[in-house]
Amino acid sequence: MSSTMEWIRRTYDVPARHGMRIEYDGKPATIVGAGGSYLRFRIDGEKRITADHPTFRIVYPAVPEPVRPRGWCKHCGKDRAMTKDGVMGPHRWGGRHYSTYSSERWSKPCPGSGKPPWKPVRNQTHPGEQRQEAAA
Repeated sequence: MSSTMEWIRRTYDVPARHGMRIEYDGKPATIVGAGGSYLRFRIDGEKRITADHPTFRIVYPAVPEPVRPRGWCKHCGKDRAMTKDGVMGPHRWGGRHYSTYSSERWSKPCPGSGKPPWKPVRNQTHPGEQRQEAAA
């Protein structure tokens, strides 16, 4: 099971993280959480928390590309590093079918290792980037 913030990153291809500084409708703000498919953030100088869609009126800071390409694993749904061949690198998985009380829970390799990713990790920083790709 993934966190809401991780689900938002995976679904909307945005680099949203707790505590990240963003620009909302031209005003500086800080992400304080997530709920459902919405981000919660506090605009500088305001007391209340605002909630809005992660791709609507939010501009994220530029995020540098990772040294190794990354992708979303089809099996565990996590953001993982890929190999030069374009497949998921080796990683561990603690799925529900393993015993919760087992000391070997995290020693099992993820079945998604060595397979192509569900989709590559992309960090779109501006709402307009999604509309440009849809038109292309």
